Amino acid sequence: MTPEIPTPDERDELSAVYGGIGFHARDAWKTAEAVYDEHTLRILGHPVMEDWERPYMRVLAGIAARGGGRVLEIGFGMGISAGFIAATPGVTEHLIIEANHDVAERARRFAATVDGVDCRVHEGLWEEVIDRVPDGSVDGILYDAYPLEESEVMNQARFAPVAYRKLRPGGTFTYFSDEARDYRPEHLAMLLAAGFVRERIDSEIVAVDPPEDCQYWKSSTLLAPILVR
Repeated sequence: MTPEIPTPDERDELSAVYGGIGFHARDAWKTAEAVYDEHTLRILGHPVMEDWERPYMRVLAGIAARGGGRVLEIGFGMGISAGFIAATPGVTEHLIIEANHDVAERARRFAATVDGVDCRVHEGLWEEVIDRVPDGSVDGILYDAYPLEESEVMNQARFAPVAYRKLRPGGTFTYFSDEARDYRPEHLAMLLAAGFVRERIDSEIVAVDPPEDCQYWKSSTLLAPILVR
């Protein structure tokens, strides 16, 4: 069976999900309660993450950590990808940026359990703390920050110019793409504008199984971007 590909109407529906719940001021997001249960994380009513994403997070973590060394993760969420990154052979440093205070506290508890990897948490919006990471100093980046405004819905490549600057030559960038099987033309154009070259942009299609009541993803696949600096 060919996996379904989100149509423009479905993309509009995703925007309506986020917008219908209501976008929030960045400062409100930082201090809001993070509500965890067995399978989900919600903040201010938003479905930030659900555990059906585990196979996708495993692949994203593998892409970001494949070169070992220093790996930067934007957004801790439920800590799924962080666990995979920290367990990857060759990773020596794991830097986590997390905007929400409750989630950052959870990330700090995680960091305290990691052996053999220098795991550190920077609390704040990535725009506020990214300069703590020197340009050209990172071997891999996984970007999975939750969209806090409509322009960020289904286009997590907004961070791409920053990723390009922070990566060492040969370093790898990946992120939650909000696409089922391929890059949209406008998405690809943004990556090229950020400095990445077409010959070093690849992807992997990951099978996923979101529950019927999942608000933010309906397809049976997700695109895992692979961008090499």
